[in-house]
Amino acid sequence: MQKIPIKHKITWFIIRPLVAVFLFIKFGYRFKLAKGLPEQYIVLANHTTDYDPLFTAVSFPKQMYFVGSEHISRWKLAYPLIKWAFQPILRYKGTSAASTVMEMLRTIRKGGNICMFPEGARSWNGITAPILPSTGKVVKSAKCGLVTYKIEGGYFASPNWSEKGTRRGRVRGSVVNIYTPEQLSAMSLNEINNAINKDLHEDAYMRQLACPAKYKGAQIAYKMENMLSHCPHCGAMDSLRSQKDTVTCTNCSHSFRYTQFGMLEGIDVKTVKELFSWQKEQVLQDALKDAVYTSSEASLYTIENHKQQLLAQGRVKMDRNVISCDGKDVPLSEITDRAMHGRHALVFSVGDTYYELIFAADACVLKYHLLYQAYRDGAITKYN
Repeated sequence: MQKIPIKHKITWFIIRPLVAVFLFIKFGYRFKLAKGLPEQYIVLANHTTDYDPLFTAVSFPKQMYFVGSEHISRWKLAYPLIKWAFQPILRYKGTSAASTVMEMLRTIRKGGNICMFPEGARSWNGITAPILPSTGKVVKSAKCGLVTYKIEGGYFASPNWSEKGTRRGRVRGSVVNIYTPEQLSAMSLNEINNAINKDLHEDAYMRQLACPAKYKGAQIAYKMENMLSHCPHCGAMDSLRSQKDTVTCTNCSHSFRYTQFGMLEGIDVKTVKELFSWQKEQVLQDALKDAVYTSSEASLYTIENHKQQLLAQGRVKMDRNVISCDGKDVPLSEITDRAMHGRHALVFSVGDTYYELIFAADACVLKYHLLYQAYRDGAITKYN
C-alpha cells in the first residue's frame, strides 16, 4: 500500500512551530496541544477565518491533510508550492463533492490524517452553521477516530465581511472531544452529526457579551458592505461605504460605528449578528416583491480541470427565474447546488457544468446568494 510521502511529514515538522509564532504575533493566538489521540483520525473544526487551517494545525504535532476549496488550485504562484508541501484535498464548492470524499478515504487508507471544516464556508454572523449532512457518513465510512476542534474569537479577529488586515485580540483553539473508532461504530449517522454540531457550535457574540475583549486594528469596519447590501437607516441598496471604524450611507448620509469590541453604535441593533438577521429579512421582503438585483460588472466562467473558460463579461442581473451575465442566462431552476468562495465569487453547478461568477470588488455578492435561496426555497437557511 502506498504510504504518506516523507516530505509532507518533514515539512509539517519544520513549519508548524514557525506558524505558531506567527499566529501569536499577528493575532495573540493561544492553543492547547492535542493529546490522547487515536492512531488515525479526522479533525473537524469550526470555520471563522482564512487562517483556520493554521489555527488548527499548530495543535497537532502529527502531520495531516486539509480539505480546501478548489479555487486555490488556480493560484498560479502559490499553489504549486502548497501542493508540493501539503497536497491539499480539493473540493468544488457548490457540488456534491463525491470525488473529494473518495480522496479523503484513500488518504485514510494510506495512513494519513485529515482536517476539514464541515460548515463548508466561513460564518458571516459569528454563529457556527449546521454541518453538511453528509459529514457523519464520511466519518463513519473512514473507520478511524474523530477529533472535534473549536476556534474561539476568530470571528472578531477576521470577520468574513472584512478586508484590509486583521485584528489582534483574544483568539483561542483547542480540542473539544475525541471519539474512538469503536465509539463511532456504535453511533448512528444522526448521533455522529448531532455530536459534531454540538461540539463545534460557537456563538461569537454570546461569548463576547459574557466576557468582552478588544480586537484592535486600523480598518475594523472596512468592507462591511460585503455583507450589508441595504442601509439599516433608509433601506437604500448598494449605498454603503466603509472606512476605518465607520460605515456611511451615500443616500441618506447616516453613519454608524463598529467598535473594537465588535459592537455597533449609531443604529438600532447592537451586534452584527442582529444586523445580519435584519439583512436576511430585507432580502426575503424583496423576494416577495419580485425584486431584481443587479451589479455593473462581473465575469462568468466555466471551470474544468482547474482551468477557467470565460463565457461572458458585463452586467449581472438576478430575478425570480434567471441569473445572467451580459445576456448569458442561467435558469435558477437548473442550478443543482451553489455556494460562495471568498467575498466576491459565486459558484454553482448545472448538471455536469461548474460555473464561477466573479464580481467587481465593490459589489455585494452575498445579496445574490441570499436572494437565490429566497426565490428557490422561500427561506434563507444556507447563508454561509
